Amino acid sequence: MMRRDFLQASAAAAGFAALGGSILGSNLVRAAAHRPIGLQLFTVMANLEQDFEGTLKTVAQIGYREVETIGAFGRDPQQVRDLLDKYGLVTPSQHLVPGNLYALFNQFVQHKVSGPEIQKQWQETMAIERIKPVIEEGIERARILGQKYLCLQIIWPEQMATRELMDKFCKGLNTAGELCAKAGLVFNFHNHSDEFKPINGYVPYDLIVKNTDPKTVKLEMDMYWISHAGQDPLKYLADNPGRYKQCHLKDSTASGDFETVGKGTLNFPVLLAAARKAGIEHYYVEFDRSTDPMKVTRDSFDYLKTVM
Repeated sequence: MMRRDFLQASAAAAGFAALGGSILGSNLVRAAAHRPIGLQLFTVMANLEQDFEGTLKTVAQIGYREVETIGAFGRDPQQVRDLLDKYGLVTPSQHLVPGNLYALFNQFVQHKVSGPEIQKQWQETMAIERIKPVIEEGIERARILGQKYLCLQIIWPEQMATRELMDKFCKGLNTAGELCAKAGLVFNFHNHSDEFKPINGYVPYDLIVKNTDPKTVKLEMDMYWISHAGQDPLKYLADNPGRYKQCHLKDSTASGDFETVGKGTLNFPVLLAAARKAGIEHYYVEFDRSTDPMKVTRDSFDYLKTVM
């Protein structure tokens, strides 16, 4: 849903070309994922706000069968479910957006609210020490939408600054995982890139992986962001079998900006083979910033259906 790219109001940084070595040099067999191709609907958020039903219809006509939602897009979850059913779309997962946060985020995307203002509101609403009501609201929404996964999509620099803060964050994730498990659902944490930067001798993301319960806290890997951080997604998948259940697929230009899947530097046949082996169940195309979201959505699908 919310990408750090938007919140910081900046393009992805350069210096991403080093990714190719570890992936292209892998000995993994290129195998098809044999899973439906999904779409994180953040990709077409602007289209949804112009024509919600028409956009869902087009997504289904392209060939997508799974979608990941941004909460319920500030709408009645039952009405959203009815439209998804109408066009043969299922939604395994939602990115958490409690209360009126979606409306505020939508204003930001339309340049009606400043970056610092949305960031402040986001951090206050989604503070880890208040994760319980956020999860409880998400569970009720998921029951209506027919979803299995709830996903916390971001950790802020302020939450990673000390080991004490990281311990508190991990405790909050464990609480979220327990609440979801009791409801028969699965909690996920989604990565960006900042959490891979070493801080005072620790790597925040590695602490999250190590200090959360693997039975109740699963991980949604964003292939672009983990690679953008200079890390090897293949290694994380291999080292944590069964931990990753979902992933985001977007590509990178040689300079590190976003690119349509299949048109950039990431080796998706190898990544998809590793993802399947690691136990990933759902694959969502995503593009954080595009002047033609539907073209990116269509072109990414056309590529992926040749390799999945």
